[in-house]
Amino acid sequence: MAQTSSHVQLDESVEYWLFPNISEGEDELEKLEAFRTRCFTFIHDQSRNYIWHEDSINLNIIPNRTAAGDSPPHLYGKTRFGCNVEDEWFIVHLLRSFSVTENDVVIRIVDSDGEFLLVEAADSLPRWANPETCINRVFIHGGQVHIISIADRPSSITPLPSGQPSLMDAVHIVRSMPHLTIAPAPIQEPIHQRIDKCVSQIDSSLHRCNVFVPAGVAALLQSYPTLVAPAIHAFCQRDASQLQVIRAMRFFPPETRVWTSVTFTKCLYAMLVHRNYQPDHRTGWSLPPIGDSKRTGSDLGMKLAIGFELLANEESLHQKDDDYSLDMDSRWNRFLNTLKEKGFFQDFLDGSKPHNELMEKAREFYINSVGVEGPAKKPVILRLMQSVCADVDKFKKVESHLPADDDDSWLSVDPATLDQILGDKFSLLGVDDDDEAKADILPKLETFLNRTSDYEGLTPANGRKKSRKLSHLAPPSRKTSTLSNASDASQLSTNIGFDPDSFASAMQGILDFALPEDNWDLESNSSCLSSYSEEEEGDELVDKEMNKYMQTMDQELLTTDVHRTSVDNPTRKESVMSEGCESFSDVENFQPVKIDSAALESLLASYTMQRGGPGPASILLNQLNLSRSQVSASKKQTD
Repeated sequence: MAQTSSHVQLDESVEYWLFPNISEGEDELEKLEAFRTRCFTFIHDQSRNYIWHEDSINLNIIPNRTAAGDSPPHLYGKTRFGCNVEDEWFIVHLLRSFSVTENDVVIRIVDSDGEFLLVEAADSLPRWANPETCINRVFIHGGQVHIISIADRPSSITPLPSGQPSLMDAVHIVRSMPHLTIAPAPIQEPIHQRIDKCVSQIDSSLHRCNVFVPAGVAALLQSYPTLVAPAIHAFCQRDASQLQVIRAMRFFPPETRVWTSVTFTKCLYAMLVHRNYQPDHRTGWSLPPIGDSKRTGSDLGMKLAIGFELLANEESLHQKDDDYSLDMDSRWNRFLNTLKEKGFFQDFLDGSKPHNELMEKAREFYINSVGVEGPAKKPVILRLMQSVCADVDKFKKVESHLPADDDDSWLSVDPATLDQILGDKFSLLGVDDDDEAKADILPKLETFLNRTSDYEGLTPANGRKKSRKLSHLAPPSRKTSTLSNASDASQLSTNIGFDPDSFASAMQGILDFALPEDNWDLESNSSCLSSYSEEEEGDELVDKEMNKYMQTMDQELLTTDVHRTSVDNPTRKESVMSEGCESFSDVENFQPVKIDSAALESLLASYTMQRGGPGPASILLNQLNLSRSQVSASKKQTD
């Protein structure tokens, strides 16, 4: 089932599992329903009026009998956050805060990149960590991040599993041995800082603007401000088949337009501003001329009204087919009764505006959680319209008292600001002096190209690649595990040492699995390997295959311009350009390609042609920690 998959199935979404502590013999379903109610109440209190970009948190009950694999009973949810990644971190904040109030709950959360929590602490992770080894090993418990470590040497004795643990075992280990699994401070701190940054920027991520909308839309947004998100998505995702609905505008006619203040997230505001739309004048839309101070508000109001019209029309199409009612659902009735017992409705009278708002929150959460499809999950704009008052005269009276629009200059980012953002994010250091910039590029470029890479890519000098994908993390370290569960075992692990690298190197030397460096004459089998070849017939085949492989590579180089990058080394140029070069008989005089001005000019030319976009040159310069100012300065010197 999808509920226990290692990674989310859809991009731009996040999955989360909440494992409560349910003892054997207890009513599993009843405990899970009570646990979900407590979770919903807590999340609602912490996220009141938060504008979700696409989906809010939803929780499905997964009993032990339906959970795939060896998994304990739990709650499962998946939320699409789209292009607003802050929703993902806000979910992390909510679940982490909930784990503080519910001491026994163990939480796992991943997205399309896997264990994205560890990405923030990539520079401090143990070197065994990669996407394969971290599956079912990263959890949140008691407000802290917990990592089930792997013993990194054979002499280590630990109660923690060495292979991929099952969810049942992993949750039990975190809950019963938190002192062994709690992540150290260098890992906790960057994750907590990222969570705190998300929470502190909630208010600054909002944008308030006055818009010219029909009175019904103004009334809905005043009572239910979070409806702005589905309305914007409906407008941006419209298709040609809905043009007739947009022309009719029978639910929100433009003749009733009034000015009102609407709060967007910056992400939603940018989506709406940059989506072009030319209205049909026969519908009644009239926009001020370009440059008028009211042009932006009128244009945004028209787009919002169209979004609400599409949502209302979709609801009306399913009203006659609505054969599903929540009142007939026994699970909904139990959920609603539990909310009343917990005081969720705060003694508001049935039918009052506050009571209707809370009821709508509960209904939305329940429908999303239990996976109800069909009419019951369709937008409810028309039903909500019955609980609001679209008084045109009332809105017109307060138009003169509306607050001013927020400054939207943040929509435009100049190159200097972009350099500053990238520098803050990736710790790039700018250099103002042209000579210093040019002198700094060549050594870094030559050092970078002289390093050894493997099939996973090149490892930087600091031994770790900080990437969104954990698959680029460095190879395992050789430190003794600190997770021994007995004093004797700890003492034993300090007396017995085993260096896998030295062992592998010795075995390769004995069995001759690797060619010795600086002594590889591929012209003849009478090289330093001849003594081994005489003893073992298999090595001779390896030597011949390597000869053929190197000759093929050399022939391919003849058709390239590699000789142009070695003007400082004429010996190399002659060797490569020789048409009859069939071997490496001059290996004694062989020298590696040197990085010179030709390579630098080619790199800078490639970067210039990219025009600041992503590409090989920008990726290479980013690995060298070089900013655009350094590259520009070096380009001027080269010219």
